Amino acid sequence: MIKVIQNQFKRIYKTSPAFFITFCIWVILIITLLLLVTKKESFQFINSHHALWADILMTVNTFVGDGIFIIALAVLCCFFRKWNYAKGIFGTYVFSGLVCCVLKSIFHAERPAAMFKGDPTFHVVSWLPVAYANSFPSGHTTSAFAMAATVAIISKDKRIGLFCFILAALTGYSRIYLGQHFLEDVAFGSLLGVGATCIYFIFMPMISFNKRPVSNFKFPQTKLIGTVLPVMINRNSSKQERRP
Repeated sequence: MIKVIQNQFKRIYKTSPAFFITFCIWVILIITLLLLVTKKESFQFINSHHALWADILMTVNTFVGDGIFIIALAVLCCFFRKWNYAKGIFGTYVFSGLVCCVLKSIFHAERPAAMFKGDPTFHVVSWLPVAYANSFPSGHTTSAFAMAATVAIISKDKRIGLFCFILAALTGYSRIYLGQHFLEDVAFGSLLGVGATCIYFIFMPMISFNKRPVSNFKFPQTKLIGTVLPVMINRNSSKQERRP
């Protein structure tokens, strides 16, 4: 079973090596930064550099990870009959979102607004509500990276996958810029989004990408069902024929 999963993951990686390599570089850079500076210092560095045009841009970009945007994107894919995209985007959003909600309820981590309450250097925008609890991990970042990984896996045009990666990375940055999350929340959110997407495409054989269905991957249980089911049907048919 482990070998089957490894082969599945290799096939997923080969769909968009550029996306996964770029993502690995992203993770390495963030982990290095987290090891070199404190949680508070990394947040203040990003949050303290702001401007009005950036406030507007980051506000728009942060909605890339919002549930309404993700669901609307899946519906739009249905409208254009891009069924693989629709199933993948919606499925990975739900799966990664559920895991994210469980982790939030476990850790109950405070947000920057609680840590920097009363600090005049703490930057937020007036048109967005500020949360104080359930900081870890970042839900918006999780959803954005799940969407980006899904598009990268399904799309034949690898430039689209890289473009979605940039949008997801900016979404993570916007969560710190807007005073909603710490860098560690964003780092784990990106890992959760991509990781959950890979798991989803490995264990959901009915999902297909390009013209190569994942169901073609040789799962032991699928092979067993294909062998046993015809035998059971033939036995039942024979019993019915023998009845007077």
